[in-house]
Amino acid sequence: MKRLIFIFAFLVVSAGVLIFLKFIKLNNNFHQFEIQRIAHAGGGVNDETYTNSLEALNLNIKQGFLFFELDFSFTSDNHLVCLHDWKHDFLRSFGFETKNKLTLAEFEKLVRDKCQFQKLTLKTLVEWMKNNPSATIITDVKEDNVKALSILMQKIPDAQNRIIPQIYFPENFEKVKSMGFKKIIWTLYRYKGDNSDVLKRVDKFSQPLQSQCLKKEHKLLYRNFLERKKSSRTFIR
Repeated sequence: MKRLIFIFAFLVVSAGVLIFLKFIKLNNNFHQFEIQRIAHAGGGVNDETYTNSLEALNLNIKQGFLFFELDFSFTSDNHLVCLHDWKHDFLRSFGFETKNKLTLAEFEKLVRDKCQFQKLTLKTLVEWMKNNPSATIITDVKEDNVKALSILMQKIPDAQNRIIPQIYFPENFEKVKSMGFKKIIWTLYRYKGDNSDVLKRVDKFSQPLQSQCLKKEHKLLYRNFLERKKSSRTFIR
């Protein structure tokens, strides 16, 4: 009887050890694929969103964010500033409308005089990137994207590794890749092609790419992408 009890206890303990080891293995595998959060438009600050501001970057990097999506627009004298657009976002940021783009100097003066937060210019972003070497920027440029990315590559230190460009059209992939960027996101919500067209396009790309912001019908590609692109580090959401 004692022997049976001993054997039973041994089996229970062994099963417990095996379950524990399995848990550790699964847990370790899970952390290998841990998803990093992205602070949209620099992240929230003081209950405000879409600020694209220095205050947002400073707050959210302290909270553990490493990836920051920022919006970029051109001024009338062809400088990049962190503004989503010159209509709705300008009104939200400064409290009045403008019919035309402003110069860089006019934008900087408005930021000083009329804005609750210090909205970023390319100059202030470059300085912040130098002081925060762990940060990575994901771009959102709706107007003249390729031109803007070329400027960012020239101005931001180690831009090929610290900038992840978003492109909206597959025709721009090779242009952006040739600039030297290591990772590229193809954002699909503006793309008109169907599922099979997206897959064909990705197969023709000459390096791995991250594909995100799927339109509803493109979500059907999720499992297909994972199977076909898992070895090339393609990520979908």
